[in-house]
Amino acid sequence: MRKLMEPSLYYFSVVAQAGSLTSATEKLGLTVSALSRHIAKLEGDIGVPLFERHARGMVLSHAGRLLLRHAQRTVSDAQAVFDEIQGEERRRARTLTIACTEGFAFDFLPVSLGAFCQNHPDVAIQLEVVPSERASQMILSGEASIALAFSFKPEPGVVVQFTQRAPVMALMHETHPLAGKTKIALKDLSSYPVLLQDKGTTNRQLFDIACNVENVEITPLMTSRYVAALYRFALAVPEAIMPSGYVSVAKRLAVDRMKAIPFDNPLLTQRRLQVLTLAGRSLDELAQSCLDWIIHDLRQS
Repeated sequence: MRKLMEPSLYYFSVVAQAGSLTSATEKLGLTVSALSRHIAKLEGDIGVPLFERHARGMVLSHAGRLLLRHAQRTVSDAQAVFDEIQGEERRRARTLTIACTEGFAFDFLPVSLGAFCQNHPDVAIQLEVVPSERASQMILSGEASIALAFSFKPEPGVVVQFTQRAPVMALMHETHPLAGKTKIALKDLSSYPVLLQDKGTTNRQLFDIACNVENVEITPLMTSRYVAALYRFALAVPEAIMPSGYVSVAKRLAVDRMKAIPFDNPLLTQRRLQVLTLAGRSLDELAQSCLDWIIHDLRQS
């Protein structure tokens, strides 16, 4: 903290409170002559004596008393800044940045990380919801420690810590006329309201490719970049069908009386879920604990 202050001012404040150069040297670790030079320099800069010298010690002059009040405020301000910086660094050290696509942020990660935070009350989570390509970029740039994304192929420079199939499935209410099927054909969707994600998502890309291959034309009732909006719409419209990843909604299906049924088109099974970290860099203990927690939860889901 003393490094934040001009040295002569700090030495002056110590001498003023100690009452003598000799007493101040014990705290500062300086010789009397060195400390005397600092005080003399400060008095020369100001142009007036700061102390009245007596045989029994040094007494502040009027100017010295004014300067001491300033020095004490400066010390207090410097300490406050120092504490703030240290506190911010401690908070930063406990902040874990995770990048993910919107499907993970809808339900899976909030629930999973909520449980993780209960076991690690001092952690701070920063959840960045981004497209799949951006999630990988955030790992490569060091902006995020962990990323969860859907992908068709591995990305250079990152390590896939966990992967599993993430097929696009037909999400619908359990009372839906198609809810009893074990697999859904794309042509079956033409008779019902269909809710689709934006074209930039892997979910939508696979769905459009599959429809083109089968020469099936689907006019969606609703499209949105937000999984949450589509899901709420599916709850409100009993006959709606929402092509969706299973993990995105797995923790909500039973509560909301929804079902996720596979499509019979093999193209819709080619997507994979990936948990990513940066190649060549080890995670710290906190990030590793969180990574292990997420992977365990994905296996359970």
